[in-house]
Amino acid sequence: MNSENMLSQWAKNVSPSPTLAVDAKAKELKAAGEDVCGFGAGEPDFDTPSFIKEAGAKALADGMTKYAPAGGLPALRSALADQYQQLGVLQDANPAQVVVSPGGKYSCYLAILATCGPGDEVLIPAPYWVSYPEMAKLAGATPKFIFAGDEQGFKVSAQQIEEALTSQTKLVILNSPSNPTGCLYSKAEMEEIVELACNKDFLLMSDEIYEYLLYDGAEHFRPASFGEDARDRVITVSGFSKTF
Repeated sequence: MNSENMLSQWAKNVSPSPTLAVDAKAKELKAAGEDVCGFGAGEPDFDTPSFIKEAGAKALADGMTKYAPAGGLPALRSALADQYQQLGVLQDANPAQVVVSPGGKYSCYLAILATCGPGDEVLIPAPYWVSYPEMAKLAGATPKFIFAGDEQGFKVSAQQIEEALTSQTKLVILNSPSNPTGCLYSKAEMEEIVELACNKDFLLMSDEIYEYLLYDGAEHFRPASFGEDARDRVITVSGFSKTF
């Protein structure tokens, strides 16, 4: 069997990550002594704060070195459930509504894999984070793009989404604040999209990894916080690497 035949058709359809390629090149140039500003990986340009390192070291010293439950440590899931109840994302602080994964990127992939498959369409506002369409392809779904230019502040409207819907549409991805544009959906804009999802019977995956990178008094609105119907439609994804 040659190496080409070892891969599934879905794996063959996936493109390498451009961000990882750019990041690898930046690190290569830095190692060679070049003065480089890396715009590949979305990570802080400073080291992990000492209190986080100390907490990690303490956990190791306390014997937290065994296999964890697949959904995450119970104490962590409970703490996150409390937090998301306070933010209005969850009605009740129920840890069963929370899953902890190795990172936000993997959480996005799991959300798509759990909800989409062959024959389904995933709508992706463009410009977009480069990994979204590859995740859809790995799930066997078809990525479909909705473009919003500078004149719209790089934000798609509920009307654009509605016009792009077909009988195959299963999931719409929202990323606010956005990577790469930095755009932030207003309360009214987000509310219209959530109302459309409820009326037209599709799911929303809200990638909120940059939710705390807000400037000049800007406010982040979480789609799952717009009521009970919204909570039934929205998968909220976030993480820790952009929050310290």
